[in-house]
Amino acid sequence: MSAPASLPGGAKIVQLPHLHMGKVNALFATPWAFVSMCQIVREDESIGYLEPTNIQMKFLQACADHRWVLTDKFRQAKITTPSVMLLLRDCMYLQGVKGVLIAERQDTAEDIFERILFAYKNLPDDVKVPTEAGRKPGTTQIHFVHGGGIKVLTAGGRSPAVGRSIDRLLITEFGEAQWQRKAAANIFPAVNKRQNARVILESTPGTAGSHHETMWHNALEGKGRFHPVFLEWWLDPSCRSDPAGLKPTEVEFEYMKRHPGMDLHNLAFRRLSLQTEMGNDERLFTSKYPSDPYDGWLGSGQPVMPVDVLKESLLHSVVPPEPVPKGASLLERPIKGRAYLVCADPAGFGSVGDNSAVTVWDATERREVAMWEGREDPGRFSERLLNLQRFFNHALLAVESNAAACIAMLKDKGARNLLWTDRNHPGWYATEKRVQEGEARLVRMLRERELTIKSKPLLHQLINYDGDRGKRATNGDGTTHHFDLARTAVMAAYILSRRRFTSDETPMQTQEFAPSDEPRVTIADLDKYKHQERAAARNPFKPIAREWT
Repeated sequence: MSAPASLPGGAKIVQLPHLHMGKVNALFATPWAFVSMCQIVREDESIGYLEPTNIQMKFLQACADHRWVLTDKFRQAKITTPSVMLLLRDCMYLQGVKGVLIAERQDTAEDIFERILFAYKNLPDDVKVPTEAGRKPGTTQIHFVHGGGIKVLTAGGRSPAVGRSIDRLLITEFGEAQWQRKAAANIFPAVNKRQNARVILESTPGTAGSHHETMWHNALEGKGRFHPVFLEWWLDPSCRSDPAGLKPTEVEFEYMKRHPGMDLHNLAFRRLSLQTEMGNDERLFTSKYPSDPYDGWLGSGQPVMPVDVLKESLLHSVVPPEPVPKGASLLERPIKGRAYLVCADPAGFGSVGDNSAVTVWDATERREVAMWEGREDPGRFSERLLNLQRFFNHALLAVESNAAACIAMLKDKGARNLLWTDRNHPGWYATEKRVQEGEARLVRMLRERELTIKSKPLLHQLINYDGDRGKRATNGDGTTHHFDLARTAVMAAYILSRRRFTSDETPMQTQEFAPSDEPRVTIADLDKYKHQERAAARNPFKPIAREWT
């Protein structure tokens, strides 16, 4: 039986006299054919062929269907072994194909590479491609006779780099790597230009706000090259324990109902893990055994927002379209005569630090209608805010004033309908008390379905928002993570809960006037309206005012 001339993507199978080409072709017939032929040292210390589980087969099928695969796995999912077997298959049989295995530490990488060597040495001779003459397999690399090969690198250094173009890339436990952003910047360019390259990145969830989490969320939103694969721990046969004597609590029963396919054996496994190695810390358990694609990312503290409500909203959320130049990603177009609120968290000058973020809200329906986030200096960001304010019927503009540069730019450009903290301080000043009150109001509005959030990026930030204002969370690679979009939602909840907007409010007029004549909307005015509303409610003969004057 002759070998096919080529495989999808143009790769050619090596032709050697001693190879049984019928068997070699069969090893490419299914995603798990070659993997099933590889021998491993099993957990009971016996040697035998790898028998893929249903979870491993789901992963292998995804790798066959997509060139870039990003896998969110659970602890001991045994995904690394089939991953390296795929790496061995392609680099051994496809002419000139070079592969790289990257792990967080050198000893881990070498341990994984030993599995490749063990499987290679135990292959039958009629399907084994010889190594290059004079170059025996080492502890970190193997070279095949056709010019292909595999080598080992680590992502543990400050600036890991591949150093050459590669065709197959496997990164294991990327979430444990300290310098994720720099590693990605140095590694992926060597793969991007390879039209038919294949990449596998597999890891358990890591730190909330890390570069790894950003990549995962982008994949879930359909952005970039990666195809996301979430592996359900409760469907794996190794995540089961004897349920004898188990009396599930009401909370455990609810947990089981939320996970299709889960049974009492899985609940017994969960409780045993919590009591043994997790110290009854449920957040620690979810970091190793996530319940869904958005679970398991550990922040610096407890999440503040109602995660159950936010995850429900994610089911109906959308990926924001490409932003309008000098504008935002539009989720809805403005309606004539409708009142809108623009909330902005600006960055300062410089190339590092916070992102700038802005969200626009339908103030009558209390619904997100536009959003934008990115690194932008105060001057350009102020132009963006003015454009959005004009586009959305000269909306009320609330800008966090802790970074004063953007406020100064807006004043210089004659911004009107700007929220002031008081008569002498423009902007929304984020005091500890004010932010906490905004968070409390946001939680209430989310739980009571009084606020609709439509964009996935904002929901992602709110899920991990921990309310830690003492210091910004710092990632392992030296970058800082900020909940800039989440802060704009806190601002919106604070303002929308204090002012009752109506759909027939007259938009701001466009004529010019002196700053001294400018009508200033202040937080004190919001409080005054709140107090007026309470006073009116105490008089049974006087209806609550529907408009704010």
